[in-house]
Parts: sequence; C-alpha cells; structure tokens
Amino acid sequence: MSDLCGIGAAFNAMAAQQADSEKGPALAEFRAEAVAHWSRCEAALIGSRVTVAASDMDGRYTWIFNAPGELPGDLVGRFDHEVLASGAGEKLAAAKQAALKSGQPQEVELELTGDRGPRWYNVTVRPHNERGQVIGTVASFVDVTESKVEEEHLRIVLKELAHRSKNLLSVIQGIARQTAENASSTAEFLSRFNGRIFSLSRAHDVLTDADWRGARVFDLVQSQMALYAENRLTSVVMEGENRFLRPNAAQYVGLALHELTTNALKYGALSRDDGMVVVRFERNPVTPTIYRFSWNETSSAETREPRGRSFGMLMLTEVVPTAVSGAALLEFPPEGIRYELDMPKAQLLP
Repeated sequence: MSDLCGIGAAFNAMAAQQADSEKGPALAEFRAEAVAHWSRCEAALIGSRVTVAASDMDGRYTWIFNAPGELPGDLVGRFDHEVLASGAGEKLAAAKQAALKSGQPQEVELELTGDRGPRWYNVTVRPHNERGQVIGTVASFVDVTESKVEEEHLRIVLKELAHRSKNLLSVIQGIARQTAENASSTAEFLSRFNGRIFSLSRAHDVLTDADWRGARVFDLVQSQMALYAENRLTSVVMEGENRFLRPNAAQYVGLALHELTTNALKYGALSRDDGMVVVRFERNPVTPTIYRFSWNETSSAETREPRGRSFGMLMLTEVVPTAVSGAALLEFPPEGIRYELDMPKAQLLP
C-alpha cells in the first residue's frame, strides 16, 4: 500500500507529464484520476475492519482513515508511544523503523483496549514512497478480534476435550476392572462390560444434545429405557423436577440408571406386566441444599436381597455417590427395590 489505492502512481504520472509539457492539461487529468482512485479506495474501506494510517520518517502520524474506536481522534502529529499502551506503541514503532531500514513490509499483532473491550489487530507496515523517495510508512490495521476469540474458544474446547477424555478413560478403566472381578467367564464379562459402556454412551448422547452444558434427569431415564426397555416406558412414572445435572453427575447417574434398569428387567418390576417404577428428583425434604434422586419399584415379583456384593451394587452404593459427592441408600423391601441418591446442589446447573 505504498501508493495508497493508486494515488501515488497518479502523482508520478502527473510529474512525468508535466516534465514533457509546458501546458497544464495534465493537472486536470491528474485531479480527476486521483479523485476516482480515492473514491474507490474510500468505498472499499468504509464499513470494513481495515484502518489505514501514514507516518513520517520520525514516526509522527500524518493522516488516518477509517480509524477504530481504540485509537484517539487527534492522532495526527503524535507518536505511537503517545497514543497506544506502552507494549503496543513500542511494538508498532519498532515495526515502522524495521520497514524503513529494510525496505520490506513488517507484520505485528496488536491488542488495543477501548470502550468495546480488548480488540486484536493484524498490522502490516510498509515504506511509503512518493515520487521515488521514501517519506515514511503506511500501516494497515485489520481487526481480527472475532478470529482471535474463535481461536481462544477452540483452544478451550480442545483443553476441555482432553480433560473429558482422560476422565472418560478413567471411568471405563474402573468399569472394566470391577466388571472383570465379578464376572465368572469371559462371555459374562463382555456382556456386562458392553452394556455398561453402551449406557455411558447414551448418557454422552444426552450431554452432546445439550452442548455438554449438562443433562436433564428425566432425559437420562428415557435414554436408558430406550436402550433396554423402550416398550416398558409406560411402566415408568417420572415425578418432581427435571433439573439439569452437570456433565460429571450426568455420567454417573446414567451408570446408576443402567444398573437399576437392567436389574428391573431381569428380576424386578420391569420383568412383570404389573410392575411399575416411580422415578423422582426433588429437594431433600430435610436439607434444601441437597437434591435426591429416587427409584422405587412395585410389582408382584418377590424381592430378595442379594447374598453377595456384585459390581452393580458397588456401583450404586459406592462408586456413583462418591463421584457426585453424595450418599446412597439401596434397600430390598418385599414390594420392590428402593434406591435413593442424595447429591449437593453444586452438582446441578443453576
């Protein structure tokens, strides 16, 4: 941009014409050509995110066009260190000196702060030639704030993805280890392990649908029922508040629902036509800062407490409550299994 939008070339053409002629028609032609060049340049810059400014050999601004709000209105006649924060001013002044010394364009990134908050600009500084002589520099400022914000957002997303991936691998490792310890054969291990991984996957589907902000409790219930017992969904009653759980809590409540659903299908309420399950989510009636998830089964099936401690029981009574900083109760009354999971309000989104 050493001859701003062609105006410098027009000056040079006029000088050549005047050297060959004592007459003055070249002046009128130059004026018309210069105005045409400038009109095109002005049309291109107005409303854009591009600012153009010129400085003399000492670094004083001589003019500026399409100035952003982060630069002062009285820029002309002042130096970079007078109008920009110390870091930005020194960086831009150094780029101008480098452009004058090398004769090559210099590029810098500047962060400027104003009423709109911090804004980022890619600045290209070029020597400014007029009639074959360097008279200063011309700098173009391009607002790249949106790209910068998107870049930062992507960095955060990738960092969060890495964190979630590590967390997910830890969860899967724990599931694999505990499932293996309680399986009597490879076939039994594969069946139970695959079921728990599918359950975790469905919880992640619900989280993904909500952009990983969290997952609603009843959405998690429906996703687990759809995976194993969609035809029995009418036997499940959901009551209370359909609140958003944070991602970590949603993962573990999803795993608890897997254990409860598969057990109910094999031995409990969902294995009988007369069976019913009531799922509730509500504030703890005693402690308002605690929320309670409950699963209550009723059917004609005879409920018996298991003799041993299976991984399913361990998941419901230890793994899940520990993961959500809460407490759990698992009981086996004659009418059907009763499970309660208390968790602090911090596990919910506001």
